[in-house]
Amino acid sequence: MRLLISVILICLSTVFLPGCGGGSAMNPEDVVVGNTIPDFSLKSLDGKTVDRDSLKGNVVVLNFWATWCAPCMSEIPELKEVAAKSQAKVVGIALDESGLAAIKPFVESNGINYTVLLGSQDIFQQFNGVGIPYTLVLDRSQHIVKIYRGPVNKESLEETLKAIG
Repeated sequence: MRLLISVILICLSTVFLPGCGGGSAMNPEDVVVGNTIPDFSLKSLDGKTVDRDSLKGNVVVLNFWATWCAPCMSEIPELKEVAAKSQAKVVGIALDESGLAAIKPFVESNGINYTVLLGSQDIFQQFNGVGIPYTLVLDRSQHIVKIYRGPVNKESLEETLKAIG
């Protein structure tokens, strides 16, 4: 009987588990330096779709944040400077549950000069997120060069970006 239950559970797991993870074949624990980022597709504040492929060819600073996160607020001026003064594309993924209603006015009132996408806990988990702020620096082929768990400053980002070239 135990063998039969084990066989049934294995069969069921092969049917149901491949669909878990939002269409990405990548496991969250595979989001490490040297690997590429998971496949994703999110809407920007102006309604455009941004996905992993649309970022290829750019060095990218990908920052997960929320309007209610105090450490995230300390990073915003730093990220704005990096966006204005470097060749890197800065992309914020906002994780506010109220979505556009909270994020759009916040972005406008804080003069955020980089792309902001509407994220979710699911996408955050796909990227192996634990706490915010959470920032990944990607090279032009979308390989992860550096992961920052917690607030990041302009100097540290500039040093990482300089190493990429």
